Amino acid sequence: MKTHAFRPQQEENGKRYRGIHTLKFRFFSCVALTAAIYIVVIILLNLLFFQRYYLVEKKQNLTKVYQHINACYTGDVTVLEDELKHLEKNNNIRISILNQYDQTLYDTIYQHDRNGRNFVMEDPLRQTIYVYNSEELEKKGYTFSSLQDSDGQVAYIALLGKLQNEDTVLLRIPTTALKEERSVNLAFLIISGFAALFACLVAGFFIGGKFTRPITEMTQLARAITRLDFSKKYTGTYHDELGELGDSLNKMSKDLESSIHELQQMNEQLQREIEEKQRIDDMRKEFIINISHDLKTPIALIQGYAEGLRVGISDSEEAKNEYCDIIIDEAKRMNHLVRQLLDLSKIELGNTVPNKTEFDAYELAEAVVEKTQVMWQEKQLHVDVSGVGNEMLYADYDMLERAVMNYMTNAIDHTPTGGHIRIQTAEDAKHIVLTVENEGSQLAQEEMDKIWDKFYKLDKSRTRVSGGGSGIGLSIVRAIMHAHNGGCGVRNVEQGVAFYLTLPKHT
Repeated sequence: MKTHAFRPQQEENGKRYRGIHTLKFRFFSCVALTAAIYIVVIILLNLLFFQRYYLVEKKQNLTKVYQHINACYTGDVTVLEDELKHLEKNNNIRISILNQYDQTLYDTIYQHDRNGRNFVMEDPLRQTIYVYNSEELEKKGYTFSSLQDSDGQVAYIALLGKLQNEDTVLLRIPTTALKEERSVNLAFLIISGFAALFACLVAGFFIGGKFTRPITEMTQLARAITRLDFSKKYTGTYHDELGELGDSLNKMSKDLESSIHELQQMNEQLQREIEEKQRIDDMRKEFIINISHDLKTPIALIQGYAEGLRVGISDSEEAKNEYCDIIIDEAKRMNHLVRQLLDLSKIELGNTVPNKTEFDAYELAEAVVEKTQVMWQEKQLHVDVSGVGNEMLYADYDMLERAVMNYMTNAIDHTPTGGHIRIQTAEDAKHIVLTVENEGSQLAQEEMDKIWDKFYKLDKSRTRVSGGGSGIGLSIVRAIMHAHNGGCGVRNVEQGVAFYLTLPKHT
């Protein structure tokens, strides 16, 4: 009932964590959000700082070119002409070298002619020189300035530097492509950003599934455990916290299964004990009824015949003797029943310790047959002891004789007139087995264990033959054999039933 009680709640919980509430979706969303933030930050940085970064990078490039020219320049431009062209080509700059009279010694566009005649610098370039920071030029040897176009935008970044021989070098990098590069770069960043975002979404989907798969598996395992289904196990191969959690769930499932199995066994054992107690109580109640009947009948007879003797119901001596014989016989029957109960209690409580001696098995069988001769001859039974060997038994003779006697009287009672009873022995490496087999009805399988319990009566009719019918005889046999560290049992044979007892060999 408890299992069905929480199952709807489980299903409700299972539905609660679907869609946008799943860990996989949240992981996917975090990856997507992180990628989007990253791309937006890149675009904002490009918009806000790309121009500054571009100008700083160009200034550093101009500084390196100036330092290289200053280190190599000796005053002869023709020596450095090839190197200057190489620098111009690789760095996309315009180089001008002027003497102290502002005459152009070298310029990318205005080259000196073949006769060595120099050109005077154009006014725009001359004006550019005049706007430089002269203090910075004197202090550092070079200074920066910019040349703006008609729109007020920076057209050139220029460096003016003093060379070793007091000549001047003017380096300019055009910045007209900055605006175009910035637009192209921004467009490229947007396109590549969306492509990267898509790639991150796809990767996040598959990676999220990979990372959440063991959690989903452990969730299913936990739900199975709540349903007391311990067949599922975590099979992941992660050697991290998830792996440790999965191993812990497996161990918890195994321990819980073991604990529940132990509880079930204990409950089953307790149930068996309760049923056994109930069975014993029922047997005890039945026993009390049987004993009450068995005692009531002789007590009533004794009381009736005693009162008859007192009132002199008969004056003949023969009738008086018959009354006395009946009273004595019924008193003996009561005494025998009470003694059986006392002997059984003593043996079970361990108050009777076997006095073990060695004796011949055949002699024991002969003695039992002789003492029961009147009983089996009255029913015209045939008793065969040819199967008994000369095995030496080590036991309490009186107690073992009593056990075999109970077997014998039980066989006589249940063997039909003219039937056969066989007593035989056998042995193995450790035990000697004595069997009393009789013809007659076989036992039902469910009765074979019950007949050894005290208070249990196989024959429900309240017979008074030989003082039997109390259900104590076989209980005494079991108690005697238990005191001897032996055993007893019964099995059906072809024509009847065989009761046997086993004794350890004396070593």
